[in-house]
Amino acid sequence: MKYTVAIILVLLQTTACQKKELLKEKPGTAIIVPTTPGDMQALLDNEGVFASTTSLNFICADEFYFADTALVGMKQSIASAYRYQHFRFDNDEEVPDWNNAYTQAYYANNVLVGVNRLRGSIDDKILNPLAGDAYFKRSYAFFNVAQVFALPYDSATASIDPGIPLRLTIDRDEVLGRSSIAVTYKRIIDDLLTAVDLLPPTVDQVHRNRSNRPAAYALLARVYLSMGAYEQALSAAERSLEGREDSLIDFNAAKVNPALLVCAANRETLYQSKMTSDDDVLYDAMVKKEVFVEPTLFAKYNSGDLRRNLFFTRTVSPAGFKPGYFGKLYPFTGLGIAELYLIMAECLVRQGDVTTGLNYLNRLLESRWVANQYVPYTAATPDAALDVILQERRKELVFRGLRYTDVRRLNKKTPLLTLSRTVQGNIYELPPNDLKYALPIPEQVLRFNKLIKQNDY
Repeated sequence: MKYTVAIILVLLQTTACQKKELLKEKPGTAIIVPTTPGDMQALLDNEGVFASTTSLNFICADEFYFADTALVGMKQSIASAYRYQHFRFDNDEEVPDWNNAYTQAYYANNVLVGVNRLRGSIDDKILNPLAGDAYFKRSYAFFNVAQVFALPYDSATASIDPGIPLRLTIDRDEVLGRSSIAVTYKRIIDDLLTAVDLLPPTVDQVHRNRSNRPAAYALLARVYLSMGAYEQALSAAERSLEGREDSLIDFNAAKVNPALLVCAANRETLYQSKMTSDDDVLYDAMVKKEVFVEPTLFAKYNSGDLRRNLFFTRTVSPAGFKPGYFGKLYPFTGLGIAELYLIMAECLVRQGDVTTGLNYLNRLLESRWVANQYVPYTAATPDAALDVILQERRKELVFRGLRYTDVRRLNKKTPLLTLSRTVQGNIYELPPNDLKYALPIPEQVLRFNKLIKQNDY
């Protein structure tokens, strides 16, 4: 039987998202696999499913603070995560960071099953981009959820540290435990390596939520960097940047025409995604102007740095955040050219090539400063160069959902970073390599799947 796209979407929503979570319960509704390439494309283009990433990594990072008024009536789990306190989600609490990721994986798995059924009867040129996008989106979902609910990658302990459940089939009766960190990251990487051979070589200028080969390499670079695999991150970033070195937005032009920056189809974006909108605590506070840039971070933007004007609502503290690359107030979490420049710079310097690494940094920053005012960075040692690169990475990629991952990975090396917040006169801290860097698994998940173990504290 052939289903229209609309019916398929409804049925998938019913089977995949009852209580919005795949690993919680097993409804008896039959699974509906899309039967035509058009149906598969419609599933993958469903921005209501695939546009969102995670929000708890924003909550736990040190880039903003809530006004005291925003804390009144805030959900206890969010308030506790914000304060770096021990907590558990309520028994019936929906947790979008978990639910959305596994819904995305389920949709992707349905497309992969559908593609495999059509192999041999439909041209691979039609099916390959669909399969590649499904592998990419599943990988992206797994990576994002691992940044919140699993500890950071550590090669010394990755084989025993608990990662995340890896939902690779559409079998709702399959009971999964948590794979190790090593297996989790291997799956993420394997999916991306499969995707790069299937995806188109160019960015779809109309559908920025469709992945492509440059985006897959960019995500590989992000994943490898989070693992401290700098040689592989450098190689992936190089592959993604091929032929795109001139794609940086000149912020001098963006100051005159802000649409160059906030348009969802801006020239730097390789793949479009945003912070999840299902749990609107942070977004609502931004709309109400109850979220402000952390003052010591804001002070790092010097006079002449156009990011101070374009990223924030004021040029003096306290300042809020402006809409960014997503084109709306929702923070952009996707993949873009600037991040690749910073990955190139960091990895080259870590390999001892200070000159080339700083060249990449300076080329990026020249596009971010008032014309003819930027003074290029120089450094006498790799350590000095790395310090400025990491500082500029924090400033350039502010409010992109990457800071929490950066702190996690950097604390496996040096310098060690302690996250700190002051709330109503009380200081709360998250020490380096603390077990709280893996947030608790939702209680609903544990109740319906006894194989999944809670994170330790």
